[in-house]
Amino acid sequence: MKKRRLTMLVALAVLGASLCGCQSIPEEKVEMEVFRVEDVNRSLIAAAKQLPKSGTLYFEDGLEITGLGVTYDNRPTAFEGCYYFPAIEALTGAHVAIDWQESEGYNSTVAATLLGSRSELPDILNPTDFGVMELADDGMIVALDAYLDLMPDIIAAVGEEHMEAWRASDGHIYTIPSVSTVQGSFSMLVRRDWLAALKMDAPESWEDWLAYWRGVRDNDLNGNGDRGDEIPLALAASADGERCLTQLMNAFGIAASNDTQFCVLDDGSYTMVYEHPRYAEFLEAMAGLYAEGILVEGYEGFTYNSIDQAMGDNTLGSAMTFAASCGQTEALRAGGAADGFWISVAPVAGPHGDRMIQERELISPMWCVTAGALERGKVEDIVRFFNWCYTAEGANLYNYGIEGVSYRMEDGNPVLDKELVANGFGDYRAVGINYEPFGGYWLKDAYMQCLFGGKSQENLTDIQTETYKALFELNDDYFYVQPLTVETASYVRYRTTLITEGVCKLRDRAIRGEISQAEFWTEYARLREAGLDSVIADAEAYFAERM
Repeated sequence: MKKRRLTMLVALAVLGASLCGCQSIPEEKVEMEVFRVEDVNRSLIAAAKQLPKSGTLYFEDGLEITGLGVTYDNRPTAFEGCYYFPAIEALTGAHVAIDWQESEGYNSTVAATLLGSRSELPDILNPTDFGVMELADDGMIVALDAYLDLMPDIIAAVGEEHMEAWRASDGHIYTIPSVSTVQGSFSMLVRRDWLAALKMDAPESWEDWLAYWRGVRDNDLNGNGDRGDEIPLALAASADGERCLTQLMNAFGIAASNDTQFCVLDDGSYTMVYEHPRYAEFLEAMAGLYAEGILVEGYEGFTYNSIDQAMGDNTLGSAMTFAASCGQTEALRAGGAADGFWISVAPVAGPHGDRMIQERELISPMWCVTAGALERGKVEDIVRFFNWCYTAEGANLYNYGIEGVSYRMEDGNPVLDKELVANGFGDYRAVGINYEPFGGYWLKDAYMQCLFGGKSQENLTDIQTETYKALFELNDDYFYVQPLTVETASYVRYRTTLITEGVCKLRDRAIRGEISQAEFWTEYARLREAGLDSVIADAEAYFAERM
């Protein structure tokens, strides 16, 4: 790692033995190494330009790939803003020129771009919320099924069990994905000190969980004299609250899709979660938890930030949130809870013994290849380039940077400079490593080195050990691959009105007791007649055809 070297003048006073006066004061130069992100960035860029040609793939006549993409988190956007794109060009001969746009207004930019001729389209574009199927239906992007033989490394990274998650709702593959190898992300967290105060072990059964939640509710465990300010349970939600009950739905044996709207039944059929034979029991149980004060008022609005705050201010008893939130133990102790400690535990076990947790979305759609690239005869080369990004050479560049600058090899393994990862992912990403807006193949080893500041497992703190357990041990036996959300035409048409503003709001009214369980099902039947029937039928037909 190249560091900026600061030379300081240190005056050493030396008493002279002579009565004539003092000796001259000698100057000694002492070098102090100071880590500077900007210096590392410059060193990486300089090293990138000196990289030799790849022996795996090189475009001797060059390859220009133009794109329209979304950036965020103040990522460098100029070609030489970081090492990654100059390194790609040196290694492969491919010059990647992305027109990076802020996320706000991006869909409008895409729409305006599509108004031009196909020949004016960039080679690749990020579909984001504009929608893959909308682009496909308009003939603006290319189905990549015919090019799969050119992307063996991407297919290997995706894995056979996740191939369906890569496909669009019409069964075709339209995107170059970004792939993560870290299964976990979330976990159930509880207060170890509150378990001890209640003379309880970590909950194992539904009855155990109920006993713990009731104990948090009833016993002023934070000791502030207010028996009503403890929150037994918080579950992180999406912005509209749809996903807030995912973990409890899992506890009732409903293995929901990422948007919690679809599931696969025991007979292998695919349908909406409301058609699951246990959904009525689940809904009634949630209403019971709300009536008891275990699900608190506003339960559907918890965010990751508000959960972190509650974890740190000594009011929360359990949470389903990011595994890394075990770190809120530090805030808890800083606030005066000297024995406070958040620990990770296995997922909530339901009344029938079901215990599961959603696997992280390992496959994220990143780039579509446009009809413009097809007109220009560039699709094959673009696919070959992206496949190179998934080779060992490409993945190393994406995850670790450049050997001798950002990492070194030890026993055949890349080891990131400890100062680069001392602050977690911040400095690591600031120099362009793991360039998320472009996407790539994110390896578990690099993730762990960043998450734990380069520490080996045996050197983790007690708090870091809890995060490690949550990510790599406790949940391993309970992960399930999320069923695909089938974005049929009917789903897109009715998504907002009949799902987000329809059945999800209806669910919350039933949980809060504003309507009875019977009234929920009556109103749900009306939503089915209004269009959910077609959403269900189209999804079932798609799934039956694909599977």
